[in-house]
Amino acid sequence: MSSLSHKFPLALLGLAFVAIHCLIGGGRPVFSLPTFALLGAAGCATLWIRRSDSIAPSKICLLTTAALFSYLIGRAAIAPVPYLARADLFLMLGCIVVYLLTVLFFTSHRQRLIIVGLLLAMALAHTGAAVVQSWIGEEFMLFDFIRAPMGARASGMFISPNHLAGYLQIAGALGLSVTCWQARKTGWRVFLGYATAASYVALLLTQSRGGVLCAAFSLLVWGGLAIHVSYVKNPRSLDRALLFGLVGALLLAGAAAWFISHHMELRERLASEFSRDIRVANWQAALAQFQTAPIFGTGAGTHLYLGRLFRQPELQLDPIHAHCDYLELLAEYGLIGAIGMAAFLAAHATSGLRALRRVVRSLRGSVLPDQSGIALLVGALAAFAGLAAHSIVDFNLHMPANALTMAFLFGILAQPDSAADDPRLARHLFAPAAARRLLPFLGAGLCLLSLVAWPGEFLSERARRQLFSDEFLRSATTGAQSIRFDPWNPFTYFHRGEALRLQAEREEKYAARQEFRTAADLAYEQGLRIFPQDENLLLRRAQVLDRLRRFDEAEASYLAAIAADPRLTVLQDFYRKHRKFRAASEPEPSP
Repeated sequence: MSSLSHKFPLALLGLAFVAIHCLIGGGRPVFSLPTFALLGAAGCATLWIRRSDSIAPSKICLLTTAALFSYLIGRAAIAPVPYLARADLFLMLGCIVVYLLTVLFFTSHRQRLIIVGLLLAMALAHTGAAVVQSWIGEEFMLFDFIRAPMGARASGMFISPNHLAGYLQIAGALGLSVTCWQARKTGWRVFLGYATAASYVALLLTQSRGGVLCAAFSLLVWGGLAIHVSYVKNPRSLDRALLFGLVGALLLAGAAAWFISHHMELRERLASEFSRDIRVANWQAALAQFQTAPIFGTGAGTHLYLGRLFRQPELQLDPIHAHCDYLELLAEYGLIGAIGMAAFLAAHATSGLRALRRVVRSLRGSVLPDQSGIALLVGALAAFAGLAAHSIVDFNLHMPANALTMAFLFGILAQPDSAADDPRLARHLFAPAAARRLLPFLGAGLCLLSLVAWPGEFLSERARRQLFSDEFLRSATTGAQSIRFDPWNPFTYFHRGEALRLQAEREEKYAARQEFRTAADLAYEQGLRIFPQDENLLLRRAQVLDRLRRFDEAEASYLAAIAADPRLTVLQDFYRKHRKFRAASEPEPSP
């Protein structure tokens, strides 16, 4: 019974990881909620796991985690636009569940290696899709998802090449470690080596400059840790370890250089000037946002509209994220959130390094082929270093697939030892009772909230797709159905308003056109009650009001849109067109 009680939540956790990768990494709420429901179910299932003697996890790791996530969840709960904070709330709850499962229940090396094996299998699936996208040149996606035009840049099963690069550097570091220190059988070692090599090849196919550079940094960290492990186990082997490390680095650099030299687009992209990158403008907007509320931040999800308010003139694309996890955290959660995150990262890095030193010393002189503890720790530390660096130039931790993977790795760093694998380490200490009791209730809440939120998100996504497929009447109807399930999603009102506005252009009779425009205006107005700062709702409502000849209201809506995004040039163009249209439509005053 005890074995089955562990296997069921472990299977749910593994299924959750597979699901999040197959569903574009959870890049949209409708695709992340099924994974959160599975994670919640896994947390609930721990209620039937008997407590057993175990090693207490790092107290400082648990304290910093509890402090950080308590603040982040509390701050997100009082965000100015609740729906915009919803993604952060679900993601944080999901990460906590994965973290606690890893720290408190899945502490044996075998259980953790099963998850690592699944992560490497997902890396292979990404690689297959990446090869098709890059070398065949099609916008190929598995499971009939629609991929935005990206040319030869590979995104695998994700929607962003940068997010795929972030994940593959994690998979590469883990695979390299398990191949070197854990694999017992030659066939298993060959498979792991192949999966690792495929991960790095696919990473190059993403053409992500930040991903390539941070993967190189991750490999440097991995090499340094590997040399340290070799030296501590056998000080006489230092020269040999350095030689192998140098040869390996040269071979890797040579292979990467050869690959890049034979891939023109990748070569040109890596050679492009960083100063022209939009990230610099994104960072400036995030810093300006931070200055408005430096202590507690502006609230979860607020960069979506405050990034527009503070955008630089050269940034005309929509700054949905700051392209820096740390600056976005600083802007939305303030100095308290940033300090909490710094303490969290430092605590887990320290815990992992101390554990690695302890495990290596315990194995000094050992020639055992299976050294899973070293494999997991070195892989987790190297992956942590790479993604921590990559988060400087991207928003990987806002991608559920990557964030949940990191939660698993942080759990390894917080609880690196297992009495089940090494009885000498057993201290006969129960894991924190409060956390063990909390997890089933936390899981139940996450599962219930995910199941309640999913129908509305599913219908909203369907309405969006119908809108882009020019099925305007069906989109409007589906949007109305979605609103009945979830009346707090402003984007559903936008999709419904757009469907009605565009359907009006298809109508032949003037009265019918005006009827649809009036209905569209109502949808936009309802969306603005929830999200009054959204320039898209404001602009489209202004255009509809123009067609309804309600020029004063249209004027106010145009000006509100410009006030929300004063440096977006297209808004100024639309406003000038409005002024001309109004002047041509209104009769000249009589003399």
